[in-house]
Amino acid sequence: MAEENLYEDLSAKINIVGSKYIPRIWRMLVNEDEARLLLAMPGTEAELAEKTGLPLDRVRKMLPLLFRKGVVFEKGTGPETKYRPPRHPLQFHDGTILWPEAPREFLDLWQKYMDDEYPEFIKMMDAGEIRPFMRVIPVNQGIESKNQVLPYEDALRMIDQAERLAVTKCTCRLTAHRCKKPLEACLQINRAAEYSLKRGTGRELTKNQAREIIRISEEAGLVHLTENRGGIGQVICNCCDDCCMMLVLMKKIGAKCTAAPSRYRVRIAGGDCTGCGACLDRCPMKILAIPKGKEVVEASLDKCIGCGLCTTVCPTKALVLEEIRPSDFIPAA
Repeated sequence: MAEENLYEDLSAKINIVGSKYIPRIWRMLVNEDEARLLLAMPGTEAELAEKTGLPLDRVRKMLPLLFRKGVVFEKGTGPETKYRPPRHPLQFHDGTILWPEAPREFLDLWQKYMDDEYPEFIKMMDAGEIRPFMRVIPVNQGIESKNQVLPYEDALRMIDQAERLAVTKCTCRLTAHRCKKPLEACLQINRAAEYSLKRGTGRELTKNQAREIIRISEEAGLVHLTENRGGIGQVICNCCDDCCMMLVLMKKIGAKCTAAPSRYRVRIAGGDCTGCGACLDRCPMKILAIPKGKEVVEASLDKCIGCGLCTTVCPTKALVLEEIRPSDFIPAA
């Protein structure tokens, strides 16, 4: 198989065809033998050696390096451990960008893909009406009836229920570097924490340290996102609207498959609003405004993602989150 076909085939394996960047990213990550090994997956060490014709000892040396680069994932332990490549572009993106030895050229190439080609990929996903990958976790303090908040809608309760925690750098801010928001901000929970610690891409946290990251993130105006399913997920991302493609594409092209809103939406108690404007820049979707000739804030409510960040800076508590969607809006685990 010709070298260029190897990297095209690897790209196709994660459902990306016709990209001018993804094959180049693969080429920076793996050599030809490593590419053939990835194309032969899934399999155990012995199965992969047999499929590729590579010596078993060589396969055993290659797999840990590929694991550290984020292009190999493990299932099981010992000789029966199965190895597989990334399943989809998002997993490939998040895994490889956190490769500890990644050169700046590699990160810049990823950003070119995200700017030039990823929006078209997302438009295609939207056309297929697939379920959003992630969903917004509301800031609890702004919710009107807190007794209706589900455990997996509350970042602090998710942390309390976690058995193991770690933090990694935000992959979007690492490549885009368009803002000065906290870089070490993606919380990894349970299995994801174990994975990041084993790879050397994460730092283990106590629950108090994880709570502090949530506090700092809210103070910095970052939106909490987690997997779009019920139950305690494996990650809490703290996202900005400058670099993080989930929010950027929701705002720019109205992408629906990147992230679902929370079950809540902002409500403005006009009589209490003083028109101070503290909330305007706080909103990641930029839906709040004080129209000319008016003295209170108004909102384009159809674009509200229910993050609640605006409620945390309102001095009169004129902004609150009200429940507008039922609990089954969040898909079952």
